[in-house]
Amino acid sequence: MLKNKKIKVYRTDSPKQTLDLAKKIAQKLKPGDIIYLYGELGSGKTVFVKGLGKELGVKEPIVSPSFVIVRQYQGRLPLTHIDLYRLSGYDAGTLPVEEYISNDGITAIEWADRLRHFPPGLRIMFRIVDKNKREIRIEDSGH
Repeated sequence: MLKNKKIKVYRTDSPKQTLDLAKKIAQKLKPGDIIYLYGELGSGKTVFVKGLGKELGVKEPIVSPSFVIVRQYQGRLPLTHIDLYRLSGYDAGTLPVEEYISNDGITAIEWADRLRHFPPGLRIMFRIVDKNKREIRIEDSGH
């Protein structure tokens, strides 16, 4: 169990509220921070990353990198967006994720449950409550 783990639970009623929550979280991030995103398809992970990007000053549209696995964006801080959806446990375990983690920016990893090891970071779990409502649980491991 991680020491000093802080857990906060939020409820959002729309994609805009999820985006706004991500923007608030992004204000507290610093270079080298890693965000691990968990949740089923359509639970709000990519919407959350879009909010991070907006707050970080990314001008180009943020899209899911499911087919290319990694996308990098420039803003006030660089944003590296990794999506492991298309990888099986074996594939994700052999992907050199460490090489994509940005020490001078923020790294967001969707489908992080497919990783075998985790450097410290924020773990964010998305749960669908109904069509537009989400429960978002944020665990800060004291990074």
